[in-house]
Amino acid sequence: MKNKDSLFFSSLFLSRLADQIILFMVPLVVFQLTGSSALSGLAFFIETLPRFLAFPIAGVLCDILLPYSIVSVSQKVRSMIVPFGLLGFYCIESVYWLMAIAALVGIATSFALMAREMILVQNFKHSRFEKVLSYSSLADQLGMVLGPVLASVLLLFLNWQQSLTLCVFLFLLSDVSLGYWWRVGCMSFSEKTQSLPNELTVWRISPWYHFFSQQLKQGLGQILVLPQLIPVILMAFCINLILGLTLASMAPIYTGLFAQSESSYALLQTLAVILSIIILMWIAKFPLNLYGMGSLAFIAICIGALMTALSQDYLIYLCGFLLIIGFDKMFSISLRSLRKRLIPIENLGKSTGLLILLNNIAQPLAGLIIALLAGSYLIQDILLYTTLFVCLFGILLGSYLVICLKPKG
Repeated sequence: MKNKDSLFFSSLFLSRLADQIILFMVPLVVFQLTGSSALSGLAFFIETLPRFLAFPIAGVLCDILLPYSIVSVSQKVRSMIVPFGLLGFYCIESVYWLMAIAALVGIATSFALMAREMILVQNFKHSRFEKVLSYSSLADQLGMVLGPVLASVLLLFLNWQQSLTLCVFLFLLSDVSLGYWWRVGCMSFSEKTQSLPNELTVWRISPWYHFFSQQLKQGLGQILVLPQLIPVILMAFCINLILGLTLASMAPIYTGLFAQSESSYALLQTLAVILSIIILMWIAKFPLNLYGMGSLAFIAICIGALMTALSQDYLIYLCGFLLIIGFDKMFSISLRSLRKRLIPIENLGKSTGLLILLNNIAQPLAGLIIALLAGSYLIQDILLYTTLFVCLFGILLGSYLVICLKPKG
């Protein structure tokens, strides 16, 4: 990595840190204020669903607009959402203001993440892409490590409203770092800007909904002509279903069923992300086969899910959680590298936006499942049944990949 690249990753880290504080606090505060597992699951559903629904639109915009501008606007918008949401809470006290803050911040975050993905593809060609993704994920994971820790420390001395206010300054600082990277870096968007006039002309002369529908159809068509991606997308959906159920249920299970403290709750997430960092550093240093990397991550996550579903002790739950979160990024890198290798650059934004939606829609669905079924079933039973289904489905998809997509010769 070049020295100037550290500014880009610093901006990513600060943005993720603020985003993670919000993600950490909202389900926890909702559970503390209401004592309801169902509302905690609903909060997770509301804060995650808009994030993933925004990705296809974000992908289309990234194909026609400057990615840097999209990220910068996203940072500024998020810095305004939090204070307006807190003001609403002071006027009408309701946990739905928290959910609204998380949902709106999530939408703006999706546009920034999609734009950063395009920046990585277009402007970091001097290094192996898996290595670039590893450094990007390391910055992301460091934010995830320190986010729960910082949130937990803040809650010891401040109320949750004051703690969320810190996110405003983090978003603004992230934008400053990004702007400085843009000014000092020798970024080249010549290929992108050459195609902008034609795309923007089509946008101006066509209704916006017609334009976006046409772009999304092109992206979907690009995905369907790549048979290697279809089974991987389905496996990613299964992985994110497990991940979503785990994240949506961890507060009720860990602080409720196992009666662990808030600091222990934060430590659980911190340990998992530390394991992720170790795995990402390994990927950055040693090249791995993409399909082998994905298979290893899938197996580790399924084992971790079974441990969390069957655990009767918080230590066993902790070990299972470590496997799920630790190997999730390995699976993500294998998928991101595969789509970058297969999808043409001119369709990468719109296709990637759809892929992210298809892969991750399982996470908000998981929150909805917890919200709907928590009153009728034990949460761990829901985890167990889902994991058994995912394991069986994963075996079938893996067999398809080996038998039908095996390279000839």
